[in-house]
Amino acid sequence: MNTGSTLNNPQPAPSFSNRLEATKPALQGFAKVACILFIILGVLGVLMTIQSLVGMILVLFMDENRFNSMSIFPGSLFLTILVVLINFVVSGFQVLGGVLGLQRKIRGAHLIRLVAGFMLIFKVLETAFGCVINYLTLGPILEDTLKQIPDQPADGPDMAVVISIVTYVGVGVGLVVGVVMFLFYLFTFLRFSKQETLSQFS
Repeated sequence: MNTGSTLNNPQPAPSFSNRLEATKPALQGFAKVACILFIILGVLGVLMTIQSLVGMILVLFMDENRFNSMSIFPGSLFLTILVVLINFVVSGFQVLGGVLGLQRKIRGAHLIRLVAGFMLIFKVLETAFGCVINYLTLGPILEDTLKQIPDQPADGPDMAVVISIVTYVGVGVGLVVGVVMFLFYLFTFLRFSKQETLSQFS
């Protein structure tokens, strides 16, 4: 009998699940990158939600004679608020999925896949909605902005052209970002649907 060694080592032997967990390879490859990016995107999404809410509050105190882009068509204000709220909820799930994923929890992997699948649809709708809003508000914003700036010298740049170019560049950048994010979520959804990726989580 080896009672002395048992008394000197009161800690129980590791369970089978703990030994299996210890032998698993560390999170690597795209799975790890996706978890980190989901945390970053989630934090950025929360910050952008706060920025959007502040912008909406400022609109409430804006001069009634100024153009309000959130009332460009019936229901636009409701849709804008809905998009902001959805982004906020999704951002929270992105952070949660990324954190659980880095901890190699299978719940985190499933959550990342679920969010990526949802964003494949939502990102298309959000990008389309943003482009429509930008297109419809171009004329009124241009007119309102020109009223607020002093008369420009004859030999100076045409501010109407400058504002138009800036707006169209913004729409183009938004489209590019939307396409890139769509491809990222598509690739993430496909990779996290494979057993090879899920096997890194437990």
